[in-house]
Amino acid sequence: MTTCFKKNRKKLGHVSAIYGHIGKHRNHFGGHGNVGGMPYYQHRQALVLGKGVLPENQASMVKAKLILKNAKKKIKENGGAIVLTA
Repeated sequence: MTTCFKKNRKKLGHVSAIYGHIGKHRNHFGGHGNVGGMPYYQHRQALVLGKGVLPENQASMVKAKLILKNAKKKIKENGGAIVLTA
Protein backbone atom coordinates (compact mmCIF):
# COMPACT_ATOMS: atom_id res chain seq x y z
CA MET A 1 0.00 0.00 0.00
CA THR A 2 1.45 3.37 -0.98
CA THR A 3 1.81 6.19 1.53
CA CYS A 4 -0.72 8.47 -0.15
CA PHE A 5 -3.55 6.08 0.75
CA LYS A 6 -2.70 5.80 4.43
CA LYS A 7 -4.86 7.71 6.92
CA ASN A 8 -1.83 9.10 8.73
CA ARG A 9 -0.97 11.27 5.67
CA LYS A 10 -3.80 13.63 6.68
CA LYS A 11 -2.37 14.14 10.14
CA LEU A 12 1.13 15.28 9.12
CA GLY A 13 2.04 18.47 10.94
CA HIS A 14 -0.58 17.92 13.62
CA VAL A 15 -0.02 16.51 17.09
CA SER A 16 -2.23 13.47 16.53
CA ALA A 17 0.36 12.07 14.10
CA ILE A 18 3.09 11.81 16.73
CA TYR A 19 3.81 11.58 20.46
CA GLY A 20 1.83 8.37 21.11
CA HIS A 21 -1.75 7.96 22.32
CA ILE A 22 -1.83 10.11 25.48
CA GLY A 23 -0.11 13.15 26.94
CA LYS A 24 -0.10 15.34 23.83
CA HIS A 25 -0.44 18.59 25.78
CA ARG A 26 2.21 21.18 24.81
CA ASN A 27 3.77 19.09 22.06
CA HIS A 28 3.89 21.25 18.90
CA PHE A 29 0.17 21.97 19.04
CA GLY A 30 0.47 24.44 16.13
CA GLY A 31 2.32 22.04 13.88
CA HIS A 32 5.86 22.48 12.61
CA GLY A 33 6.45 25.71 10.70
CA ASN A 34 3.66 26.49 8.25
CA VAL A 35 1.98 23.11 8.64
CA GLY A 36 -1.24 23.01 10.65
CA GLY A 37 -2.29 25.54 13.25
CA MET A 38 -4.58 28.53 12.98
CA PRO A 39 -4.76 30.78 9.91
CA TYR A 40 -3.05 34.02 10.94
CA TYR A 41 -4.60 36.34 8.36
CA GLN A 42 -8.02 36.58 10.05
CA HIS A 43 -6.87 38.25 13.25
CA ARG A 44 -6.89 41.79 11.91
CA GLN A 45 -10.61 42.01 11.22
CA ALA A 46 -11.96 44.80 13.37
CA LEU A 47 -15.14 46.51 14.44
CA VAL A 48 -14.61 50.12 15.49
CA LEU A 49 -16.87 50.91 18.44
CA GLY A 50 -15.95 54.53 19.12
CA LYS A 51 -15.61 54.17 22.90
CA GLY A 52 -12.24 55.86 23.23
CA VAL A 53 -11.09 59.46 22.93
CA LEU A 54 -9.21 60.70 19.85
CA PRO A 55 -6.33 63.17 20.16
CA GLU A 56 -7.51 66.70 19.33
CA ASN A 57 -6.61 68.34 16.00
CA GLN A 58 -4.86 65.23 14.75
CA ALA A 59 -6.43 63.70 11.66
CA SER A 60 -6.41 59.93 11.51
CA MET A 61 -7.29 57.41 8.83
CA VAL A 62 -9.20 54.34 10.03
CA LYS A 63 -9.39 51.09 8.05
CA ALA A 64 -11.94 48.53 9.22
CA LYS A 65 -14.67 46.19 8.06
CA LEU A 66 -17.38 47.60 10.31
CA ILE A 67 -17.65 51.01 11.95
CA LEU A 68 -20.48 52.11 14.21
CA LYS A 69 -22.27 55.45 13.71
CA ASN A 70 -20.88 56.81 16.96
CA ALA A 71 -17.32 56.06 15.84
CA LYS A 72 -17.91 57.60 12.38
CA LYS A 73 -19.16 60.79 13.99
CA LYS A 74 -16.11 61.11 16.26
CA ILE A 75 -13.65 60.47 13.43
CA LYS A 76 -15.32 62.94 11.05
CA GLU A 77 -15.48 65.66 13.73
CA ASN A 78 -11.76 65.28 14.30
CA GLY A 79 -11.00 65.64 10.57
CA GLY A 80 -10.18 62.00 9.96
CA ALA A 81 -11.02 59.65 7.11
CA ILE A 82 -12.71 56.24 7.07
CA VAL A 83 -11.82 53.44 4.66
CA LEU A 84 -14.04 50.36 4.61
CA THR A 85 -12.16 47.19 3.72
CA ALA A 86 -13.61 43.99 2.32
